[in-house]
Amino acid sequence: MARHPVLGPDEVNKAARVRLLWTWAKTIFGYLLMGGLVLAALVAVNFQYTIGFSILWCALPIVMWWFSADIALKLQKAVPVDPSKPEDQRLIAIVDKVFPKSGLKFKPKVYIADNPLPNAFATGPIHRKAVVAATKGLFQCGMTDDEIEAVFAHELGHVKNYDVGINSLISVLSSLFFLISDQAVRALIGTIRIFQKDFGFQTGRKKGFITGVLEWVLMYAVFWLTGQVTRVIQLFVVRSRESGADATGSLMTLKPCDLSMALQKLVAYVEKNRPKGRDAEVFRVLRPMMTIDPIYDALAPDPKPVGIWGRVKAFWKYLQLTHPPVSERIAELEKMNGGACPRL
Repeated sequence: MARHPVLGPDEVNKAARVRLLWTWAKTIFGYLLMGGLVLAALVAVNFQYTIGFSILWCALPIVMWWFSADIALKLQKAVPVDPSKPEDQRLIAIVDKVFPKSGLKFKPKVYIADNPLPNAFATGPIHRKAVVAATKGLFQCGMTDDEIEAVFAHELGHVKNYDVGINSLISVLSSLFFLISDQAVRALIGTIRIFQKDFGFQTGRKKGFITGVLEWVLMYAVFWLTGQVTRVIQLFVVRSRESGADATGSLMTLKPCDLSMALQKLVAYVEKNRPKGRDAEVFRVLRPMMTIDPIYDALAPDPKPVGIWGRVKAFWKYLQLTHPPVSERIAELEKMNGGACPRL
């Protein structure tokens, strides 16, 4: 296959920076939306939650952020590279090639995982603690060194943009919204006459069996609803950071089509080796750490849904994605390239 033409730095820079600004605008919108929900909940109720529980609930995402590199490496069972192994030498050489283009001051440590599913990731709470890693499967799905470099440029884009911290902070805001909403609903129920009169929702009054069950059902409904609202906003932000990493990586390599081809090869491999059974459940948890979504991504976009209910289901499925569909990512990369990229 003939190599695609490489645009000049000015053309790629302009298109990639426009895309990057748009992804930051989406991220800020997601934060404003979540912040608005938290503010509205605070206005609606005099927040008097247990301080210790609140701190614990909101501190968990912060702890996950600080130990993000250690957690990611353990989940992927990654170990430090061995310079004496040819496969590890190839990985080291590619990282050494892309790192100077990243603009990062601290070179990340390099790890490799014995996993046949192709993937690469870079994570860490701050630039100084960043790590990069790849699975052995990344070198067994037919990608060239330039394409693997583009994948690592995308991953280093996450580090450069502090995406781990951004995603962790949105989780903190989500936790706050849930806590405040829970307290607000409890207070609201206590002010409704029918609940006061018939079900005993009053401060200091002993609850009967029916009252306890009804309160549990209402709290479960609130938990589910607030959970869905916050999850949708979180995933909106997460998807914007994936698009931002695509743009940042393209600014590093100045070859958006290399990443486009890499994404196509990753999806082609996954479509033939889709995780099943217990493996599928494991990768549902690991999806945010993958370069593509190994459960849902496909080369061909889903057919247009038929009917209102079909469109609603398709839209809801899109809201649950951790990555923009590969077809959408390729289309944006082609815009950065100024023309069509090669296809498998």
